[in-house]
Amino acid sequence: MNSFTDDRHSYAICLIGHGSRDPEGIEEFLTLWKKLRERKICRTTEYGFLEFAKPSVTEALSACHLDGIKYLIILPGILLPGEHSQRDIPNAVGDHPNTHFAEPLGTQPQVMAVCRERIEEAENFSQKSIARSKTLFMTVAHGSHDYNSQVEKSFHLLGEKLGFGKTGIHFAGSSQDSLEESLEKLMPQEFHRVILLPFFLFSGVWVKRVHTLADTLQEKYPNTEFLKASCLKHHEWIVDALVQRAHESISSK
Repeated sequence: MNSFTDDRHSYAICLIGHGSRDPEGIEEFLTLWKKLRERKICRTTEYGFLEFAKPSVTEALSACHLDGIKYLIILPGILLPGEHSQRDIPNAVGDHPNTHFAEPLGTQPQVMAVCRERIEEAENFSQKSIARSKTLFMTVAHGSHDYNSQVEKSFHLLGEKLGFGKTGIHFAGSSQDSLEESLEKLMPQEFHRVILLPFFLFSGVWVKRVHTLADTLQEKYPNTEFLKASCLKHHEWIVDALVQRAHESISSK
């Protein structure tokens, strides 16, 4: 079957997130789920979390099994491949029949377009006029050894397209340096502005850590402006990217 548009009542989607102790992050996830559900691309769209929040994946899967549902699409509410998408989610789902596992969002064009918008929002928030050629653009993302090079390439292309003087990326969890060390290695004095983009879907520990570091470095380097971009959240283009992943999961079978 190449599409579920003609037989959407036979499909259920389960959007699975990692979960968070941060209420703001959970609320952002729920808003994304509601927007996805409003697209009505299948009969029912449920959600669950791997940890830290309810409902659990098991509870979410139970809610998906309505009369007439034949196929289940597991949709990771996750940006990059890694242990969560490759191990934790399949283990939590188990051996449910007729299950299609979608890929994480990755660096799809829609996702990168949201990143660009978040950068521009941060620039527009500033009262200063600073050329991009005098700006260091720094992305912070979760590290995934199998995917780091592709992510790095995508953000370097974005940085070049936008005309930044320098583009860097720090992979949390897989870099030998701390975020501050990675940043200061890329910060010669000629940069008048630094834009920090947390490449995460939702608010949480790392987003707050990035923004706190920006405030700390602003005090340390008063002649350089530090701008804090928002995480991606529930932008409509993120919803578009999730819908695309859902379609891809069954067209590849």
